[in-house]
Amino acid sequence: MKMLAAVVVLFLAAGLSDSVILTKCGLKQQLQTSLTLPPNTTNVLAQIVCHVQLTSNFNTSAIKTINETEKPHESQGPRRGRSAKNVRPTKVTPKPHLESGEDKNEFWTLYGLFQLSDHVVCNSTQRHSLNLCGLTCNKLLDNDISDDLACVQVLINKMTAVIPDPETAKHIHKMISLIYQPECANAKASVYFADCPQP
Repeated sequence: MKMLAAVVVLFLAAGLSDSVILTKCGLKQQLQTSLTLPPNTTNVLAQIVCHVQLTSNFNTSAIKTINETEKPHESQGPRRGRSAKNVRPTKVTPKPHLESGEDKNEFWTLYGLFQLSDHVVCNSTQRHSLNLCGLTCNKLLDNDISDDLACVQVLINKMTAVIPDPETAKHIHKMISLIYQPECANAKASVYFADCPQP
């Protein structure tokens, strides 16, 4: 009986191997070694990690669908008076994909740890994408976050770049605005990462 239980546990563990739940401190460390941030942006790291906590709860295989006009946290209900430290996102039921002309609103599917959009950063084969990161969206759902981190770096670089096409600029700025949510806007690294070991 014990042998059967061990086999079941191993089988379940193997089935979950593509999904990893990171920790706040672990993600902070990976971001510090992987990202090049603009000068004088000491709290940007805390804001990015806060975004990850609110939207994917540090799950590398999180997927959500939102209306293009809303932010991911709006589709999960109000968060007034709740600390970002203790927020656990609720599961969002994907909205049906509508044929062209049925609804003026577009839906974005957000992928992975950083909840990056299939309209902007990756190709889902379901709609046209800028595909800034040159990835299929499934690459943002596995336990290797090196491509996710590289994609976040692309977005950070775009924050200061001149984008000549207004439609492209609109989508890029929308994607970047998802990282700067109101709940995370005032996140201070010294407070948010207070419980993380110092290097």
